[in-house]
Amino acid sequence: MKKRVLIGIVIVLCVVLGIIFLPREIEEIVGSSEKISEAQIYQVKDDEVALVYNYSLQKAKAVYKDGVVYIPLNWTRSILNDKFYYSDDEKLLSYALPTEIVYANFENKDKNGNPLLLEKDNKTYISIETVKTYTDIWTDTFTDGDIKKIYINDNFGEYEEGNVKAKSALRVDASMLSASIENVELEKDSKVTVVEQKGKWDKVLTESGVMGYIRRKHLKNINKGNRVSSFVKPEYTSMSMDEKVVLGWHQVTAAAANKNFEKVADNTKGMNVISPTWFKLSDNKGNYTSIASKDYVDAAHKKGLKVWPLIDNFSDKISTLKILSSSTSRKKLIENLMNDTKKYGFDGINIDFEYLTQDNAPHFIEFIRELSVSCRNNKVVLSVDVPVPASYNTFYQRAELAEVADYVINMGYDEHYSGSDEGSSASIDFVKNSITDSLKEVPKEKLINAVPVYTRVWTKENGKVSSTALGMTGASNWVKENNVSLNWDDTVGQYVGQISVGSATKYIWMEDEKSMKLKMDAVKEAELAGVAVWKLGLEPKEIWDVISYK
Repeated sequence: MKKRVLIGIVIVLCVVLGIIFLPREIEEIVGSSEKISEAQIYQVKDDEVALVYNYSLQKAKAVYKDGVVYIPLNWTRSILNDKFYYSDDEKLLSYALPTEIVYANFENKDKNGNPLLLEKDNKTYISIETVKTYTDIWTDTFTDGDIKKIYINDNFGEYEEGNVKAKSALRVDASMLSASIENVELEKDSKVTVVEQKGKWDKVLTESGVMGYIRRKHLKNINKGNRVSSFVKPEYTSMSMDEKVVLGWHQVTAAAANKNFEKVADNTKGMNVISPTWFKLSDNKGNYTSIASKDYVDAAHKKGLKVWPLIDNFSDKISTLKILSSSTSRKKLIENLMNDTKKYGFDGINIDFEYLTQDNAPHFIEFIRELSVSCRNNKVVLSVDVPVPASYNTFYQRAELAEVADYVINMGYDEHYSGSDEGSSASIDFVKNSITDSLKEVPKEKLINAVPVYTRVWTKENGKVSSTALGMTGASNWVKENNVSLNWDDTVGQYVGQISVGSATKYIWMEDEKSMKLKMDAVKEAELAGVAVWKLGLEPKEIWDVISYK
């Protein structure tokens, strides 16, 4: 009796399990009957065009008008080519080529009379043909049907094509349980392009422009093709010195200080570039104050020195964002710099724009691109100063700057600065790490590392920290006058000392020949383009035996 009851229970369980799982098993064999429309997949209607990048559907949508596909400019800049620079205020597109800047607005048309730019719902779009003129991509466009699509790819090389063995459904995912695409049936012998392999399934693109999955065993005549780019990439040529750069910044704050040239220059050895701080942005229209001197330039040239005057944005009366986001202001600034270069006979220009933010950084990069065109055409060396790489300043896009500038100068100091906690201005690990991180974006042939010939005396009292900057000579004198005992610290690569003065404690991290040699060894080991010194006049003459490449 018990045996028959047990058998009965087993039979009931089998029936129940069969009811639950059999349909699924059958479905896995014959496939799900669920269908989904192209409209549901591509999420476009009317004149909208689905945007598919490297066979991945994008949230952004393109627009179809008068036989032309226009893709969102912001998406284009973010994904395909950030050299397309656009000013919302001016409604102007700029593209900096190596020797010219191309401009376009909403009135410009291509050879077929179609606008290059289109505005819809307060968004700017650019024709795909314009993008292809300047970008290494290939496209497949399908605009005849109700569901319009454009496939944009920047991957080249081998790919596979095949034919369908027998009439098959095209599925949304790599599973027989996945829905099939409504009104899309792969006919026998129809051709598909394999865009991805996923186990026993292939993601394919049909000749009508629909993307989906089919079992690989259902394909035949699989052949390999090779897609080769015919795009000719513009070459942003650079000028470089025939020797390592040894640059000294000469801080000049008044015209009368130009007379100090001989004094600071004669204190150096092996320096081949001098950068006087002559120019300061003075308004938001691209003008600057100048204390440049032709006599200074001539005297420098007689000593065999190149002159790369510095321009900064340190004035609180100007807006870096307003200046650099205006094509008119950028043009004016560049024109002024080129006019002064010809007037005084400069060999180069050094750009020191600091305190950049995420908002104004893209405009700064465009300014450097546009300035590089004039510098390249006039054979003027362009160098750009940047802070040490950090997570909070990646927007400097050093690789983009390095592509168009001749030299990128890593300001390898101010590890600790006025307003920070006490510490070294440039410990050896700080220097080495900043060089290593910079080289991830900047080629060694273009990277110059700047070193300080100053330090700080730090005062800590009642929990508050303050500091005073001293040149190397001044710091050495301070140590002697205060009988400070110095001890070498391998962790920072410097002599360190401290004294008590009443309730305060004073600290110093020295810069001397030994600490400077460690920094120069790091520069030489990395085979960098050179070294820069901030700033002339603070250093003892003997330090140049270490700084120079002799």
